[in-house]
Amino acid sequence: MVWRSNLMGGSGRGGTLQGLMLSLLGAFGFGGTVLVGCQQGQECEAARLELAQTWETLRDTATSRKQIPEASDLSKSEEAERIRVWTDIEERAELVRSSFQTPQVTWSSAEKGRADLGELFKPLTASTDPMTRGFAVTLGEADQRFANFRKSCR
Repeated sequence: MVWRSNLMGGSGRGGTLQGLMLSLLGAFGFGGTVLVGCQQGQECEAARLELAQTWETLRDTATSRKQIPEASDLSKSEEAERIRVWTDIEERAELVRSSFQTPQVTWSSAEKGRADLGELFKPLTASTDPMTRGFAVTLGEADQRFANFRKSCR
């Protein structure tokens, strides 16, 4: 086993453990910069996964908002409009979520989906409904995480 004999100080390229370590440091970018890059890479990966989860929560919330409460006084056309609006919001939230699904973030889809969702949600921002207000709060948090991720990891 050449690798083992090199580690043990035998003949061959490198010859010593020190030679092997120096070769590895050279191959991996002189150590320190790799560790910093790795740490940032791990932080960005964790932030990306958190973003995907946040947008999944928003999508799921939009899905639940399509439900019409039994005692509601909505007309059939109001029910249809509510379902249409929340379905559109649900689809845009899914588009943003899927943009963060893989390490190769699809920024154009994420930004377009978020812009579209903002336009769709704008008429609902004045709502006093607690669920809609909760959605607005979560959306604001998601926007902040999105901006921080873009600034730090793009």
